[in-house]
Amino acid sequence: MCHPEVPLGTIPPPVRTEDVDLKLQTMERMPALLAMPDRTPAPAVLIVNDVMGRSPFYENLARRLGQAGYIALDPEYFFREGPVADREAAFARRGRLDQARTLRDLESAAAWLRKRDDVSGGVGSIGFCMGGTLALDLAATGAIDATVCYYGFPARESDSPRAAPAPLEIAPQIQGRVLGFWGDQDTGVGMDNVEALREAFSKAQITHKFHIYSGLGHGFLRAFLDDEGSPGHEQACEAWVYTLDFLRDALRT
Repeated sequence: MCHPEVPLGTIPPPVRTEDVDLKLQTMERMPALLAMPDRTPAPAVLIVNDVMGRSPFYENLARRLGQAGYIALDPEYFFREGPVADREAAFARRGRLDQARTLRDLESAAAWLRKRDDVSGGVGSIGFCMGGTLALDLAATGAIDATVCYYGFPARESDSPRAAPAPLEIAPQIQGRVLGFWGDQDTGVGMDNVEALREAFSKAQITHKFHIYSGLGHGFLRAFLDDEGSPGHEQACEAWVYTLDFLRDALRT
């Protein structure tokens, strides 16, 4: 599963947010949520959503990043394809997405952050599922200083000309530091593919660290919003702490 919702009763972190429109290379405008920390200038983090797009989970995540001291931007890169009501429609929408164009859109979003007077210390990204794949691909463009990948797909998912490049195919081009998270029960991603990506990064001398959680599957970070004692809660909270530590070190002012 990916991250369409947050548990009922979840209190959003009390940070200032605003809806913004980002001008793209195509001269179109991509909507996004901007979450601000208490103090600026600050480093920035670009959130790359999963197949569900800009859902309540990612809006909450943007606020959490703002609370942690980052300027967080959550763009809706499915804006051309329109909203969806369920997972079946979301996967159908993914098939219509031109992912090469999406990468250019994300480059524009990173550049928008970098040009802001209140951004200092670097621009990172954090991507999930398909967004994790896109975040790794974005790192190969030089647009990002550090990348966090949650359960991205190292190998090509389809032969569609609309699909994004497989990180395994462009691993030597990836720039900046990389932190990756997967659950060893994620059969869709495949642990053999994750190990192949680790080997490719090591060969290309890319600074990276992968955390593989035993007994967990795809989408496990959602458990950090669940009650203590819920399956995967402890591991999800640990992964989030590792994420913040990594960003703090990689994007230091």
